[in-house]
Amino acid sequence: MLSVDDLLKRPGNRMKLYEDLRITSDKSLTEKLTVCIPDMHLLERRANDDFLDNHPEYAERFLDFLDFLVALQRDEGEALEIIQLGDMFDLWQAKGNTNLIMEAYTDIVGLMDRLETVYVMGNHDIDIVRWYKDKGETFGRKWRHHSRADGKVRVIYEHGFQADFANNQETWSGVIGREIAKIVGMAEYVMPDIDIVLGSTWDSIVRAFGRYNVLTPVRNPEGFNFHEYFNFYLNRMEKYNRGEGLDHFGAGDIDIALSVIGHTHTARLVQMPRGGNTFYLMDCGSWVNGGHEIGLISGKEMGIYRWA
Repeated sequence: MLSVDDLLKRPGNRMKLYEDLRITSDKSLTEKLTVCIPDMHLLERRANDDFLDNHPEYAERFLDFLDFLVALQRDEGEALEIIQLGDMFDLWQAKGNTNLIMEAYTDIVGLMDRLETVYVMGNHDIDIVRWYKDKGETFGRKWRHHSRADGKVRVIYEHGFQADFANNQETWSGVIGREIAKIVGMAEYVMPDIDIVLGSTWDSIVRAFGRYNVLTPVRNPEGFNFHEYFNFYLNRMEKYNRGEGLDHFGAGDIDIALSVIGHTHTARLVQMPRGGNTFYLMDCGSWVNGGHEIGLISGKEMGIYRWA
């Protein structure tokens, strides 16, 4: 398994640590070099395509990153795992279905499939499952993914909407949030910056109510931050370790220490000791509106990096 430091030597100065977000765990987390790609929100290359953000060169930058992964996979083989953390497509703003998006990004989708990417379901592409549920097809999407080390399940990967009051697609609040987002998405065809205008207003509302736990699922003990989902995932990891998780594992097979998400578009890496263990949350950022963050995990090492 290639270490993170050895990986960073491969692309020269194109991959750099982001804001000192790097931690060494007290136990092994993976048996593979794991690359986590957060939200992409691919559309049909129109004005409201947040992946391009009116910069065609952003697609070339991502293709450059994928070309690097293809070369890396030739060397590492099955010791490399690539996970896309959901919202690869943005079906809430799309004019049509996935076919139009895939036609617009044939090169990107083709390379990601070639890399045998593990696709996790996000709230903006959850309709892929809903559309094809009757046929038993999900475009290869998973609700969540796991990594093992030392014979134990150590890492859980989800999109992150599960911890979001306004976007959890399993609750009434998420259903309402979805419909509001779709309306705003259609409005973006007329006013592409409407999401930015409304976003600042929404942030003010969330900031006011968040301290009372109304619009956010958790409180941040270090101060208010509406991207703070750590307590939600701390509780989820502890439930898994008690055998009360959402997936079925054998007795003694679970020792989850890390949750990896996207969704918030804000990269962060936090840790907390509890009950004699240390738990971690990695939020991998995004590839929208100029973002180009990557989550890397190898053995005990984890961190957020940017592709220059």
